[in-house]
Amino acid sequence: MPTRKWIEDGYLDTEQRDVHKIRWVLIMTMLLNFLATAIKLAAGLATGALSVVADGLDSLFDGISNLAGLVGLNVAAKPADADHPYGHRKFETIAALIIAFLLFLTSWQLLVTAWERWWSDAVPKISIWTGAALVMSMLIQAGTSYYELRQGRRLKSEVLVADAYHTRASILISFSVLGGLLLVAAGYPKADPLLAGFVAVMIAKIGIDILREILPILVDRAAYDPSQIADIVDDVGGIESFHRVRSRGAAGSAAVDMHIRVSPEKTVREANAIADEVRRRLLALEGVSDVTIHIEAQRQSESEAADLFASLKHAAAQLGLTVHEVWAHRYNDDLYLEMHIGVDPNLTLGEAHELVDQLERDIQLRSSEVKGVHTHIELATTQVQQSIEEPIAVSDELRMDVERVVAQIPQLSNAHNIHLRRNPADGNSVYLSLECSIEPDLPVTQAHQLASQLEQELNRQLANVTDVSVHLEPPDVA
Repeated sequence: MPTRKWIEDGYLDTEQRDVHKIRWVLIMTMLLNFLATAIKLAAGLATGALSVVADGLDSLFDGISNLAGLVGLNVAAKPADADHPYGHRKFETIAALIIAFLLFLTSWQLLVTAWERWWSDAVPKISIWTGAALVMSMLIQAGTSYYELRQGRRLKSEVLVADAYHTRASILISFSVLGGLLLVAAGYPKADPLLAGFVAVMIAKIGIDILREILPILVDRAAYDPSQIADIVDDVGGIESFHRVRSRGAAGSAAVDMHIRVSPEKTVREANAIADEVRRRLLALEGVSDVTIHIEAQRQSESEAADLFASLKHAAAQLGLTVHEVWAHRYNDDLYLEMHIGVDPNLTLGEAHELVDQLERDIQLRSSEVKGVHTHIELATTQVQQSIEEPIAVSDELRMDVERVVAQIPQLSNAHNIHLRRNPADGNSVYLSLECSIEPDLPVTQAHQLASQLEQELNRQLANVTDVSVHLEPPDVA
């Protein structure tokens, strides 16, 4: 069994971002969110304002989402391995998905609170300290959101961008609470739950926006327009055609793979050089970290037969068989093959037949165009086989019968070297071999067909002959 070739360190390090900076931004954001949470909860509990307490709980969700982002980032920062050859970047995307879920949870909680407040007669106590606490927390969160969003876009981090949107939503909540308290102080207590419901809808919209950004990554939507990649590949010389252009992944760690076709006359070294140039140019695209190029030989009409024969030889070699000759026939656009297969002479007939049957199945699996395969089993050996056949004298009557059959085929003449052999181990079967002259300018395929025709006629017209072997040669050789 051949040794399997495997490159143990063949995994690309797709993590090219500054993970340390992303982690630091998340930690700073978490601390600022917890500071805003403490201010709001302290003011809400001191004044009995439920809306302020709810706002504080929302800020607490911000801090918890930062923790989720840190966990996701730590997993995403792991290098690629055998189980995750493309890296762990999608774990960060999953963390962003959790943040979107927390946004929907916050929106739902705010809607429930607003509904309960609508039917409640409770009126929050308003003081200057309550307003000051809300304004201070809003300023903290506004600065936090601006800083986190800017860093997230610079560092190409989905989790930072998603969390910045979440923090921005918290500012809207604080604003609605502050506006509601002012309207309550002006004598409109129902304004608080109405405005809270509106903000809840806005929070849900932000969650939907996050989903729109991360779901295409999770479902492997194309990261780049194929025409953009095609424009780059078109400029590389030596490429006959290309297809199956695919891309996927998040910003900063996208993977691109494609199939390119080069001339069959190109050496492996030349084809690899072309693929390396395509890979180099695609890696220069912003955000691309992994490129896989599959090289194929350009298919041409005159090379289809050669491609088919190469595929048949490979299929046979996998089973320890050899292919001597192949004939292809088409019936109603379906392809049927007739081929001579060499088998190990040490096999039994049953073993050889089982291998050849397997080859026929493999051929049809490899090519859906092939509808049927007919095989002739022959010996495949580099050694001279010992024959047990006994020579038989050729009578003048048999010689005349052979010459008569040969004369029926105009292109053949001069039947000579006629021999008969008998195989005692095979029921005294009689084998006939002979040589004939043929014009040297005829194509080999036509000569083969004439030889096969002669063999069939001799088998049909000579009653005592079991098998026939015909060798054709030019007249000057005879």
